[in-house]
Amino acid sequence: MFPDDLIFVRPDQREPGPVTRGQLREKAFVNDHIWVGYCDVTARDEPGQWHHHANYDSIMYLTSGRCRIEWGDSGKSAIMSAGDFGFFGKGVIHRVQVIDDGRCDYVFVRLGQGESVVPVAGPGKRLRTGTA
Repeated sequence: MFPDDLIFVRPDQREPGPVTRGQLREKAFVNDHIWVGYCDVTARDEPGQWHHHANYDSIMYLTSGRCRIEWGDSGKSAIMSAGDFGFFGKGVIHRVQVIDDGRCDYVFVRLGQGESVVPVAGPGKRLRTGTA
């Protein structure tokens, strides 16, 4: 999965990743089955774009701030604070919003393949096929 040597990626070496309203993602490492990156959450006045991660299981670690994650078709939500992990299954439709003033960002690891971020029009049930 990784090369035989160590890899270090500095902030100025990250590449732009998929952007949805309210989330500016950057790629640190990508290959056929893993997607690792950083995200600055900018959704303050309104929630970010509904989206899912298709055929990726995603692990999120909130490094600063607090945010509300909404998901599913029945209005589920949870608050994440700096130091929390979140685990997002393939095809789970969700969105995020900062709930405090100040910075809110996270690092993530995605395991899977295909498109890493798929915007959708609104909330809904988990997409088992990874398509919208």
